[in-house]
Amino acid sequence: MVVLAGTAIALTDARWPWLWIAAEFVLLIVRFTLIVRCEAARLHGETPPLAALMSAGGIWSVIFGLGCFGCIASQNLVLSVLAGLNVAGVVAVVSSRNAATPRYAILVMLVVSLPFMLGALFSPQPGMWVVGLQIPFYVAGIIGVLVHNHAITIRMIRAELDNRDLAVRDALTGLPNRILMQEELHRMCDRLAPPAANGGRPFVVLSMDLDGFKQVNDSYGHVAGDRLLRLVGDRLRRTFRATDRVFRIGGDEFVVLLPATSEIEAAHLAKRAIETISEPFDIEVPAPVYIGLSIGSARAPIDGDTAEQLLTCSDLALYDAKRAGKGRHRAHLPSAS
Repeated sequence: MVVLAGTAIALTDARWPWLWIAAEFVLLIVRFTLIVRCEAARLHGETPPLAALMSAGGIWSVIFGLGCFGCIASQNLVLSVLAGLNVAGVVAVVSSRNAATPRYAILVMLVVSLPFMLGALFSPQPGMWVVGLQIPFYVAGIIGVLVHNHAITIRMIRAELDNRDLAVRDALTGLPNRILMQEELHRMCDRLAPPAANGGRPFVVLSMDLDGFKQVNDSYGHVAGDRLLRLVGDRLRRTFRATDRVFRIGGDEFVVLLPATSEIEAAHLAKRAIETISEPFDIEVPAPVYIGLSIGSARAPIDGDTAEQLLTCSDLALYDAKRAGKGRHRAHLPSAS
């Protein structure tokens, strides 16, 4: 665009090309600044100024469209041809780069192309009106390509999200699985501050194991066992708080992450979970089924500040709970390791 404005300066004595090139440089600085702010906001988890960035793009489209109108209004054949080529190029690029925001892209394409089309239709240059007549057909075709690309993009995003959900969610219980648990636990550990800062955002990890599940599975079969696991998952979901995350990591093993939770709060939640699971289950067998729940807990950053350390400590505490008679909660003790 700067090259086209510079060519207009070289081939005409008008002032508007100078205004055009000055506006281009100002908008270049503004848009670059907004892009840098968007990247900084993304890194810090803040809301990026996308509205301002899109507004700057809209202003650029208006200025560019008016500049191309000036080129064709100058009745200079070289500028008219260059303006037409630039309009075609911008419309094509916008269609490709902005497929995710079709309404904005269509607006930009219309703002860019309409001034040139009007200038060509009413230009005294011989045959230029034919070029003006072709612009609507060209832009309509590009819009059709844009809409088609947008539909493809949406399908790809949905397919990726569906595949991601299948990869990180337990198919039986609907709970997130070990993969998502590891990712979330690593994120929580990354948010921990150094010990000098009092641990940043402390949290608790609960490792859980069902007591008596194998007997149910052996006595009534895998179908009944699967039904029992689904009911256990539902009860655990309802037992814990909305901010807590319950995961099934395999078999009859579960992990719960308790953000911003003290040792006393964790013990209370663990006790409530044990009581909830000890209630009878109706799994469509002749008699109600009773199982238990053993829980081991580890506190971050006291018991560790990495996912591996915390899971090891909560597993050790879980083994202590099992050895102590099952159906109970044990917090990790440093001496136990």
